[in-house]
Amino acid sequence: MPITIENFSVSTFLSVDFGDSSGSGFRINHNGCDYIITAKHVVYNKNVLLSDLWIKSRNYFGDETEGYSAKINLSTENVLTFDDLDVVVIKLDIQFNYEIENAGTDISIASIEDTSNFESILIGANIFLVGFPSSLTVDDFYDVDRPLLRTGIIAGKNIGNHTFVVDSVAYYGVSGGPIVQIDVERNIKIVGVVSRFVPFITEWKNKHESSISRQDFFNSGYAVCLPLDRLIERILQG
Repeated sequence: MPITIENFSVSTFLSVDFGDSSGSGFRINHNGCDYIITAKHVVYNKNVLLSDLWIKSRNYFGDETEGYSAKINLSTENVLTFDDLDVVVIKLDIQFNYEIENAGTDISIASIEDTSNFESILIGANIFLVGFPSSLTVDDFYDVDRPLLRTGIIAGKNIGNHTFVVDSVAYYGVSGGPIVQIDVERNIKIVGVVSRFVPFITEWKNKHESSISRQDFFNSGYAVCLPLDRLIERILQG
């Protein structure tokens, strides 16, 4: 099923080691093999790879029984990393105990053609940030099994470190979620994934003891995102 603005079931909720970590991602298929792209810190605790991943995707048309769910064991063989980049590609293969619990109905999955590279990211372009902000689920305000969308724009590109910034709030839980760029004809391309929010920092000093100070960190409303160039290149290699 193609990705459309009306159905972002390509976005995937990730629960790792029975809820010790959670985040967002998206599934992509190439040459008959499925992958998940997400942020590295979702599946790693510092430098230690976590072990059990549970995956769930749902659309906006069906009930819970029509969602996709699966589980897989994580290892250094099926979790592909990229130096110090906060991003991974997870290969979904039965040799890693990949088990589809429910195949789902009308669940979209991305293809290489649904993605675009760093060069195509346009400053000022409209975007959707798609993810599962688990840090907001203090009450039954929304259906936590379906992704929430935030709109924004491409706020800037950092050519030096090959990242870009979106003017959209990223709460805990949306790490690894896809950034979807939209053109004037409503064509959409996945151009990156959320890595972290940009902090707004205030510093307080004791007026009697200048050596005593405190820093407070807040969410500025901007988020740092990573493009897909190297990930797609690795997927194309098989």
